[in-house]
Amino acid sequence: MEETVLLTVMATYTLLAALCSILFNRLRLPALIGYLVAGIIVTNVFDVTEDWHSVVEILSDIGLVMLMFSIGMEIDISKVMTQGKFAIKIALIQLPLLVLGGMVLGPVLGFGFVQSIALGAIISGSSTAVVLAVLKTKDILTSEQVELLVLITIMEDIGQVIILSMITPLLAGSTMDTNALVLMIVSILAFMIVSLIIGLKFVPRIINWVSDNVAKEVLVIFAIGLAFGMAILSVQVGLSMAIGAFLMGMMISPCKSCEGINHSIEPMKDLFMAMFFISVGMEIHVSVILDNIPLILIIYLIFAVLKWSTVSLGYWICDADSRIGFMSAISLIAMGEFAFIIAKEAFDYGVFTDSMYTSVIGAALVSMVMLPLLTGSANKIWAAGTNHMPAPVKKFGSILTNTRNDIFDGFESSSKMTKKAFNKGMGHAYFNIVVIAVIEVAFYWLFDMAAAWLCDVFGGDLLWWEIGLVVFNLFVLLPPTARFIANAKIVSGLILNSCSQISRIRGHDRSSGFFNSLYRLNTFVVTLAIDFLIVLIVPNPLGLVEHLICLAVTALLMFIAYKKARRDAKAPLPELFCPVEDVVEADDSVSCPLTDVEEEEEHAPVSVDEPDEAVEKEE
Repeated sequence: MEETVLLTVMATYTLLAALCSILFNRLRLPALIGYLVAGIIVTNVFDVTEDWHSVVEILSDIGLVMLMFSIGMEIDISKVMTQGKFAIKIALIQLPLLVLGGMVLGPVLGFGFVQSIALGAIISGSSTAVVLAVLKTKDILTSEQVELLVLITIMEDIGQVIILSMITPLLAGSTMDTNALVLMIVSILAFMIVSLIIGLKFVPRIINWVSDNVAKEVLVIFAIGLAFGMAILSVQVGLSMAIGAFLMGMMISPCKSCEGINHSIEPMKDLFMAMFFISVGMEIHVSVILDNIPLILIIYLIFAVLKWSTVSLGYWICDADSRIGFMSAISLIAMGEFAFIIAKEAFDYGVFTDSMYTSVIGAALVSMVMLPLLTGSANKIWAAGTNHMPAPVKKFGSILTNTRNDIFDGFESSSKMTKKAFNKGMGHAYFNIVVIAVIEVAFYWLFDMAAAWLCDVFGGDLLWWEIGLVVFNLFVLLPPTARFIANAKIVSGLILNSCSQISRIRGHDRSSGFFNSLYRLNTFVVTLAIDFLIVLIVPNPLGLVEHLICLAVTALLMFIAYKKARRDAKAPLPELFCPVEDVVEADDSVSCPLTDVEEEEEHAPVSVDEPDEAVEKEE
């Protein structure tokens, strides 16, 4: 590569990016949009040679590493652990719902299964830089509320790193054989474990020693070298280089010299980060944008509605003020830097077509342009919504809010044992949902390979092996789903008890109906119904008739197992068939009292019509 090519690229691209950023800055929009527009101008106006493309790709990779390394260093792990509980709850509520929204709505837009997962991962995060830049010019939230939003975006960044790690084998699955794919998964697991356990323990000590014994510029060079070294390891195991750089940034974040390192690399980060976003814009062609304007707007609307609704739901569930939750949700409707990173990974692996990639990037740009307008009109939107809301909707919302307040008031007056049991039950339920999602993702991309392997090794008809795999999938789903239902019933029992206490004090009962119904659900029937619905949703080659055969076979086998267990007097009932009360007594991992032992003389039992014997015995 001639030095004139490098100099020409650097001069042309940086000057054009600076001019575009100045223009958008006058419109009070972030510089990021200027970088992307510069890339679009370059690829649609200039005659870009292969040498230019090669230079830009190298510089953009450097920019990606520097960007992710800087984001990782900005995460204060100790602060997150002490002050980030609320932010963690919001992220845990909204991230899975946004990914699920992408998976459900993606096929409606013509996306495949893996493409829909990538879409959900892309829309799950918000841009910290854009959100902060906009909120600095708008006076709709206090400084404490803005700081909480920053913590939420940090949690989203961490969540998107985890999601990207999980879907990388899916993205690469279309270009790899079975053995290479299995080797990649094993390597990824080993890499993540080593990074989190060993890296967080030793890297801060090494950085602190270097900081105390060498000059500042040597420390900065050493830290950057570690970032690129971790990026190389990440690429070797099949992950994106972004994940390795991000992890190294998190390892260095506890160090006493972290802030100085981050400040020293900022100019270099800004330069190469601009090159990364220019390279993203260079993949977009104006003709493709014009052909996909409806899809761009639809993706933006999906992101905006899901982000607003899930964040508002998170604030509401966490007992925050509804108006603050609304304003905070509006302020997060801007796709984050990870949207571009995940989209580019999907495009490079061939998962996204040119049309899909352009539509996703276009939707991200629209979200950044629209954010200042939305935040500026947030107060008016809230006032119009509250004043013109239909009376039945307002009444229903008031009932839900009063019910939520009763639940929280009841738990406030409960003992630590009840609060701990409630949090434990919710945590176990969430964990089982994650387990179910992982099982189905693995089932999706292993199904065809497993069916073909079974047919080749053991012979027989491929269709019957496919039916057998679906039945096996149903059986594998049964334990985590049953655990989820059992924990949901335990939580419902605790809520019933809490609401009954408040009802006796205030003389009303608004919440016992729904939670009483949930508490009395038949665990086995609901488990089988949910698992069958999951199997129907996750794509596989079987038709409806074959799915019904799988359901019938599974139900028959479970019924035979149930009758056998009932006849065997010495063997206890399988946990799957036990009522929730027996599960509570038999398994300490999900056990919790439905009432507080220390308060049983002060409070009445659970407000259900005919309490089960196990509940009465516990009381």
